This record gives sequence, C-alpha cells and structure tokens, in this order.
Amino acid sequence: MFFGMSGTRRMFAIEAGWYERVRRGYICRYSFDPADFELFDANAGYYVATNTVVPIHVERMDDLVASILQEGIELRVTPSLQLLKERILSSTVNFSMIRMRNAV
Repeated sequence: MFFGMSGTRRMFAIEAGWYERVRRGYICRYSFDPADFELFDANAGYYVATNTVVPIHVERMDDLVASILQEGIELRVTPSLQLLKERILSSTVNFSMIRMRNAV
C-alpha cells in the first residue's frame, strides 16, 4: 500500500517545502561501537547509550539527496505528510516520525 511498485525496504518522505533545504543541506554521520548501545524503540529503530560514547568515525554528507539514494533508500516528496502519517499509524509499517512537528 505504501511502497507500490518499489522494492525498497526503507523510504524517506519529506514535504515539498523542505526539498530545497534537504538538497542544499548537510548532515554528519557518526559511527560508534554498537556494543555501547541498547535498543530503545524497535519500531523506529532507535538505539540509546547510557554512558558517554566517542565516535569512531565522522563523515560529512553534503549531497543529501544523492546520499539517501546511494543507501538504497527511496525518497518521496509530497505536498503534506499528514495523510501519509494517518495511514502509516493505522498500518503494520515500521516508522519514525521524529520531526512531524515541522510538517504543515
């Protein structure tokens, strides 16, 4: 229902109003020793550390759209996330909606 003809196992959806910010923005990917983390939320895939951790590696990712696609993640751009949110909440799809407060 959500992935249609796609064979992807992961998808990002953003609102059209955020596209230019994503395209021009950057993030830093921090790599840590996984032994320092425990599962916090299996549905969203969140892990937490209860002690101070030091990154093993830090990688700046400048071209976010290309980086998303290179990871095999499908990127969907929609005018609003609200309809998608309601349908996902009533589905069996694993999801994270950590920044939904920024949605229109």
